[in-house]
Amino acid sequence: MMAIRRWSFLLPVILMLSGCSLLPASPPVTFYRLPPPTLAPSSAPGIELTLRITRPETSGLLAGNRILVVPQDNQLSAYQGVRWVSPVPVLWRDQLIDTFRQDGRIRHISGDADSLQAELELGGSLRAFNSEYRQGRPLVIIRFDAQLVDPRDRRILASRRFEVTEPVPGVEVPAVVVAFGVAHERLARELLDWLLATGRR
Repeated sequence: MMAIRRWSFLLPVILMLSGCSLLPASPPVTFYRLPPPTLAPSSAPGIELTLRITRPETSGLLAGNRILVVPQDNQLSAYQGVRWVSPVPVLWRDQLIDTFRQDGRIRHISGDADSLQAELELGGSLRAFNSEYRQGRPLVIIRFDAQLVDPRDRRILASRRFEVTEPVPGVEVPAVVVAFGVAHERLARELLDWLLATGRR
């Protein structure tokens, strides 16, 4: 009888505690995409080329979806409470595909996720995709070692390093994301001009 009374007293307490979490609630996370490309379709003559764009090689934090920043002295960190909508290699590839398609000078473009045949393949290593503070002001840096490959025998046909920097008009994350979009589009235009010149040869 005493055991029954004890359990009848403890039961409401157990039920009340079971509804409480001992772990703190996770802070909300805001997800960002790169701004859509702004370039107008090109009126310049294009080439009948089938191009596959692959996800670039990355390592460490650059392989994830954190928005990275170097605040000082080569200390790689990340903005708190924000993420890219996709891992950086996927974000990079999809944005490049959108930009090239919007330009229109390369007729047929696919990604490595499509498993389609292609005459040429664009890949490489993404060495930097972060903001960096210089003299107290943020700057977006993108560095990409491009490789144009023959997919039939995996032979490298051409290679080149591309690097762009873009000042950030402020210190808030939305301004940083806008600067990433501008920098990516600038690099994509340089990359596209190089591909067209190389592809024609």
